[in-house]
Amino acid sequence: MATTNELSRTIVVIGGGVSGALTVLHLIRQKTPAQMILIDPRPALGLGLAYSTPSLRHLLNVPAGKISALPDQPDHFLSWLRRNYDASATEKTFAPRAIFGRYIQSLLATVSGFKQEIAVVTDFRTEKFGAVVTLDSGGEIKADLVVFATGNFDPAPLPGIASDAVTKKLYFNNAWSEETYKKLPVHAPVAIIGTGLTAVDVVLRLRELGHKGKIIAVSRHGIFPYRHQDYVPMLHSAIPLDTPATAVAYLRALRAAIRTGAEWRAAVDSLRATTNELWLRLPIAEKRRFRRHLQRRWDVVRHRMAPPIADLIDAQIESGLLEVHEGYLTAVDASSDDAHVIVRTHNGTEDFYANRVINSTGPNMDYRRVSSALLQNLFGKGTVTAGPLGTGYHCDEKGALINARGRISETIFSLGPGRLGDLIESIAVFEIRQQAVDLAAKLNRQLSLLKAPASKAGNTLTEAEASKKRVAA
Repeated sequence: MATTNELSRTIVVIGGGVSGALTVLHLIRQKTPAQMILIDPRPALGLGLAYSTPSLRHLLNVPAGKISALPDQPDHFLSWLRRNYDASATEKTFAPRAIFGRYIQSLLATVSGFKQEIAVVTDFRTEKFGAVVTLDSGGEIKADLVVFATGNFDPAPLPGIASDAVTKKLYFNNAWSEETYKKLPVHAPVAIIGTGLTAVDVVLRLRELGHKGKIIAVSRHGIFPYRHQDYVPMLHSAIPLDTPATAVAYLRALRAAIRTGAEWRAAVDSLRATTNELWLRLPIAEKRRFRRHLQRRWDVVRHRMAPPIADLIDAQIESGLLEVHEGYLTAVDASSDDAHVIVRTHNGTEDFYANRVINSTGPNMDYRRVSSALLQNLFGKGTVTAGPLGTGYHCDEKGALINARGRISETIFSLGPGRLGDLIESIAVFEIRQQAVDLAAKLNRQLSLLKAPASKAGNTLTEAEASKKRVAA
């Protein structure tokens, strides 16, 4: 591969979590003839939201034998885990997420040829030669190609949250902030809104920090994710690709496989290689029907808990220290000392008091409404659009973003959670690693089509230079 000083092309990757890190890794592995600039406000690369957790109790929900970052080396993570953390690990071990983050960082440490820029990207514009990204410092970086690996954002705001519940620090919208857990009385009741994997993490974090009080979990379905368990794998997909493209037909095919003897986990996992293909075949009306009626049922069987975590959640429920309430949150008001939580259930309205209410509903996938100057500018200018169901980015099958006029970009691409605008599976390492490999190959082909170099390596404008350029313009 050419040295940095010899390179005339530049690829900017926005986002330094797992998606961004694997993009850079596979670009370098494929000997891409360009300088890579990886931009993220956090100094530590490769962690993102999921793997930056300080808790070793937060386990992967995929066993070590199935989560290699390198598709061509399926045992890569397991071998690394045995050498660097747990010599007795097996392919069925559920390792801590923080350890997997270190694994991703170790992979980045094995390659050279990229530059790290610690900054927030606030704006983006296309030019004849490619694109320019604007940093929070006011500086700009020219790029031939840009990858949006923007990862996950804070949960969407919940309805009915009184402003004084926020100012009195009774309600927290971010389950990952250290501030959320500060000064919490040991035996005080806590309400968590949501019963998905984020809620599981919150329960674990509370107990790890010494909290002993009751936790009340509220969600529309009142169901925590199911647990992982051994099974005999199916040899074929439980939903053949020639199944009629309707939500009901897919459900019937899955149930038929289970009725004929397949363990339900085996049936669900048999779909891993074809889930997105099956999803893309559904008409938009069928996708909406799935979202309304089947999405939560799919989530609890697809995104399962590691057995040790499932054991803890079960024990908490059996002891009465964790209660699950099925219903819709309607309001959180502030009383003198506690939050007054009001929930609408099938049987009417119920209410209770908690010292703290934590939004545990998971990342907000409506990128048009997240707190990001970059995304607000992108959507405002029509540079990007949301997927057909209003989530993520709208992309083609290779990850090229589609603008408000329906034009497929030749300059900007996405991978990871952002592709949930069109896909149903795009947050797990299984999908992200393959997207990174495929995108690296696509970007290599794209570079070969460019007519003339647009930028020089390290073409970053300082604030003063950018200011002079704006004045001159």
